[in-house]
Amino acid sequence: MKKWFLIIVIIPTFLLTAAKGKSVKGFVIDKNTNKPLVGANILVKDFHVGCSADTAGWFELDISQFQDGDYFLQVLYMGYHSLEYPISIPYKYKKPLLIYLKPSLLQLDQIVVTGTRTERFLKDTPVSTRVIRAEQLRESGSSDIGQALSEITGITINENQFGAGVNTVEIQGFGSEHVQILLNGVKMIGRVNGQLDISQIPISQVERVEIVKGAASTLYGSEAMGGVINIITKKADDKLGIGMELHGGSYGRLDGAVSVSLPFGKWHSALNLSYRKYDGYDLDEGTVQEDATAFQKYHGQFTINGQLTDYLTLNMESLYYAEDQAVVSSSIFKDKINNGRKALRIEAKAKELFSEFNLKTGVEYSFYNHLFDRIVLSSGYLKKGSLSTERLAKADALFDFYVGTHQINGGFALESEKINSDRVVGGKRQAMLYNLFLQDEWPVLDWLTVLGGIRLDAHSIYGKQFSPKIAAMISPTGKSRLRLSYAAGFRAPSFKELYLDYTNISVGYHIEGNSDLEPETSRAYQADFELWNDNDYHLRIHLFYNRIKNLIDYDYLGVIEGFGTYRSANLLAAKTWGVDWDMEYFPLSWLNLSLGYSYLDSWDETTANPLTFKSKHKGQAALKFKFDNGLRISLRGQYFGKKFYWMEWDEVSNGGTKDWISDYVLFHANLSFPVLGKFRATLGGRNLSDYVNKKWGPMPGREFYIGLAYNLKNNP
Repeated sequence: MKKWFLIIVIIPTFLLTAAKGKSVKGFVIDKNTNKPLVGANILVKDFHVGCSADTAGWFELDISQFQDGDYFLQVLYMGYHSLEYPISIPYKYKKPLLIYLKPSLLQLDQIVVTGTRTERFLKDTPVSTRVIRAEQLRESGSSDIGQALSEITGITINENQFGAGVNTVEIQGFGSEHVQILLNGVKMIGRVNGQLDISQIPISQVERVEIVKGAASTLYGSEAMGGVINIITKKADDKLGIGMELHGGSYGRLDGAVSVSLPFGKWHSALNLSYRKYDGYDLDEGTVQEDATAFQKYHGQFTINGQLTDYLTLNMESLYYAEDQAVVSSSIFKDKINNGRKALRIEAKAKELFSEFNLKTGVEYSFYNHLFDRIVLSSGYLKKGSLSTERLAKADALFDFYVGTHQINGGFALESEKINSDRVVGGKRQAMLYNLFLQDEWPVLDWLTVLGGIRLDAHSIYGKQFSPKIAAMISPTGKSRLRLSYAAGFRAPSFKELYLDYTNISVGYHIEGNSDLEPETSRAYQADFELWNDNDYHLRIHLFYNRIKNLIDYDYLGVIEGFGTYRSANLLAAKTWGVDWDMEYFPLSWLNLSLGYSYLDSWDETTANPLTFKSKHKGQAALKFKFDNGLRISLRGQYFGKKFYWMEWDEVSNGGTKDWISDYVLFHANLSFPVLGKFRATLGGRNLSDYVNKKWGPMPGREFYIGLAYNLKNNP
C-alpha cells in the first residue's frame, strides 16, 4: 500500500510543486494507515514560523529567513505523538520528507485555551489543565455535565435539596459559589442561593470540558477562587452533518437531541437542539414528600462563523434554555420552579494584524430568570411566589503578541449587571465592572517556562481588587512536567448578600443584606507533577493549599420585632489542602485502565472545626475496552468517604453534637456498539450497587438506560 501511495500521490505532487526558493517540503503521514494527516502543524522549534499540511498531507515551509545552522522541525497533530525532525541550513535535500506520526491514546497534543486564555498544547500549557473528552462523557452514560464530572478526581458534585437534575460542583473544598463556570469561555449567570446548576448543560451538545483547579481570578475575576470549568460545545463543521440521539431509562428518563452542521461558501453554521425529561422519585412511599424533582429541560444553540478576509473571522453564538421542575416538598406544599436562560455573543478575530499581533473583540448579552412558586396541596392556593431576573451585558477585547521570546497576552472588559427581585431592597439593583489583565509567558530556558500575570477589577460597589499570579513549568525530560504556582483569588459579594430583605413569616425569621461587605479572598499554592511515555502511560500528582479570608455567612443579631434576625457579614476564615492522584494506562491498544484518588483536609479557623459536608477521601477506577469492530465497554467504580457534620447546632455556645455521614461505593457500566452502518446503540446502568441514603441522598438507587444515535458523517 505504501508503494502505491508514493507513486500515485507523493511523486506527482512533488513534481507539480517544484522548489521555489529555500524551503522544506514533505508529507505528514499516519504511521499505521499510511493516510495523510490533513492539517498537521509543522513548526521550526523555538521560532514562530510554521505551516499546515494540505488534504494530501503535503507541506512546504519557507526557511529563507533563517541563517545557516542546525534546526529542528516540530511536527504536531492532535491525537498523535509529536515528532522533532532535524534539518540543516543550507537545506540540500531535493526529495520530499516522509514524516510518519504514531497515534497516541493519551491525546496530550490537543489544543486547550482555559489555563492561559491562549491556545496551547495540553502538555505544554504552564497552567495545569484537565481535559474531559466527548468520548469520556458519552461513556459515563450521563445525560448532563454534572453526572459526568462526578467521576473526575478532585471534583465533587452535590445535588441540592430539590434532588435529581440540580447539580452543583466543588473543587478543592470550595463550593459552587467559588467555582466559575464558563460556556465556550463565556461566564454563565443564574446562580440561585449562590449555586449554579451545571446540570442545565446536556452531554449531547458538549465537545470537551477543560478544568483548571485552584485560584484563577487573574484571568477570570470573581468566583474563580476554587477553579474554572470551561464547557466547550460542538462547533460548526466544514462538512454537512446530521446527528440524532434518543435515550430512555429508569424513572421516566428521556433524552433526545438533534444536531445539524451546514456549510455555505466560507461560512459554517451549526444548530443543536435537545430535550430531557425525568419523572423524579420518592424513596419513602410512607410519606407524601418526594425526594427529587420531576423536570423537563429544553436546550438550543445556534452558531455561525466565517472568514471575512484573509486575517479576519466573525463568530456568532446564541443559546436558549428553559426548564420546568416540580416536587412535593412537604405534606402541605408542592414547589414549582421555572428557569430560563438566553445568551448571545458576537466576536471578531483578527490574526496577525501586524507582525504577530492577534486581537479578539466581542460583545455579549445574557439573561436568566428564576421563578419559584409554593402551592398548597389541598387547595391549589399559591402561598407565595418569587421571581428573580438577572442580566449581564459585556464588551471585551483580548490580544496577544510576541516580544522576543516573551508571549504577552491581556485584555480589558466592561460589564453591566442588573438584578430584579422581590427579595432585594428596592426591588432592583445594578452594578458596573471594569477589568483589565496582563500576562507574560516567557520560556527562559529549554526546560523552564515562567508565567506571571496581574488583574485589576474596579467595581462600582465593592471597589478595586488586585489578583496577581506567578507560575513556572519545569520540563525535566521531554515527557514530564512540573508545574508550580501561586495565585490570589476573590469572590465579590452577590446582590442578595448586599441587599437581601426577606422575611419568612411561617418559620419566623428575617434575613437582611449588608452593603458594607468586602470580597472574599484566597491565596492558593499549587504543585503539579505529570509523567508519561510512548507506551501510553500517564501519571499526575496534584498538591494544593488554600487560605481563605472574609468568607461571607449570616450573623445572628437576635430577635428583632418578633423575628429571629440574621445579617450577611464577613465572618469566617478557612484553609483547605490535599492531593489529587491520577493514573491512566493503555497496556494494549484496545484496553485502558485508569485510577484516581483525592484527599481533602479542610478547617474552619473561626470555629476551630473541620468544614462540614466535605469528604476527606474519594477514589475512582475504570476499565475500558475499545475494539476495532466498534464495540466499546466501560466499567467504573467510585468510593466516597464519610462526611462530618454538626447535629443540633447551638447558636449561643457555637457548638453542637458531632456526627458523620457514612461512606459508600457506586458502580457503573456502559456498552455501545455500531448497528446498521451509521447508527450506534448504547446500553448501561448507573449505581448498580443500588446504594440509597434516604436522609442524606438524594440518590434514586439503581438506574438502567438504553439509547440509539445516528451520525451522517462517522460514528462517534
